[in-house]
Amino acid sequence: MRNARMKSRMLWVLAAATFGLLYPYAIYPVLLAAVSRFRGRAVATSNATPSVAILVSAFNEETRILDKIANFDAIDYPAGKLDLWIGTDGSTDRTADLIRQRAHPRVHLLECPTRRGKTLVLNDLARAVQAEVLMFSDTNAFFRPDAVRRLVEPMSDSRVGLVSGRTVIRTGTGNVEVEGAYYRLESWLKAREGDCGWLAGADGAIYALRGGLYQDLPAAWINDLIHPCIVVGLGLEARLNPLAVSEESAGERAGQEFDRQTRITAQSSYLLASQILGLASKGKWGMLWVLLSHKWMRWIAGLWILIGWLAIVWMSPILGAAALAAILALVLAWRGGLRAAALPVYFLLIHIAYLRGLGKAITGERYVTWSPRSG
Repeated sequence: MRNARMKSRMLWVLAAATFGLLYPYAIYPVLLAAVSRFRGRAVATSNATPSVAILVSAFNEETRILDKIANFDAIDYPAGKLDLWIGTDGSTDRTADLIRQRAHPRVHLLECPTRRGKTLVLNDLARAVQAEVLMFSDTNAFFRPDAVRRLVEPMSDSRVGLVSGRTVIRTGTGNVEVEGAYYRLESWLKAREGDCGWLAGADGAIYALRGGLYQDLPAAWINDLIHPCIVVGLGLEARLNPLAVSEESAGERAGQEFDRQTRITAQSSYLLASQILGLASKGKWGMLWVLLSHKWMRWIAGLWILIGWLAIVWMSPILGAAALAAILALVLAWRGGLRAAALPVYFLLIHIAYLRGLGKAITGERYVTWSPRSG
């Protein structure tokens, strides 16, 4: 009888773990689709061309900085209303020298002699410019010619405070990589969240913010995550325009991506935890729901995997061992080049990175500086 009761409890534990794992990837999308259908609205757009300043924090980017300036020149926007501002975050290479030698009349250099981190450099840049719209980008992110126009179009609607674009990855041959299931889900979620004005994070390589909304940020805060929270907290909307596209080259290795996701989770979890009370006090329950569902429930999904496996082990050690063997076989198949194994292995590794990042956040580790993404 006692074993029967315990088995029943383990079944409930397994059911809860299954729900926790499925929620961010299956249940939340269904709920979001329903909410966006009734809550979403179209925004007013126009062909207005407000003044725009593109802000870039650069650390040791001598190999890419001239390409970034060349990409800036290719943007289809009135020249008198578009400037590029680059802040060098304690660079020790020729990044600043190359910008000076280029002597571009609409490219402005702000040298920061010591390395303080991307966010503090962006604070300096934002204080230095006077533009109606601030756009944020990276040195390895290359705007398509119409990207700036696409980002400012929704700004014609006075209720829109932020507009995010999206990034596509190109292979070494110049072709756009096939979008995997994970990326397609992420893009779909952001589109539906944007329809409601509750974007759970902008694309750091390409997004726009009304100039008057920028406020200095602490060094450990992530600008593209906190800005949608600030905008929604002010009663405005954070939107996505998927037609505003930035391109990056492939080049991130699995180990680098694991470390990057660890860092992002550590920073993001600490940052979002600091926003909960503020958003709740302003009654921004929709934004809180999106952040909880899209971010927190995904970050802790690895715990549900572990809890579910332990429940299986208690009920059937043989089945638990078989599950571990299946995971090991997938990893070996992936290492052997089997493409079909890539998605499940990526899913597993990314959730380990999430848990590692949460652990670092709980122990007080904060990231202020980091190396630029390769590619």
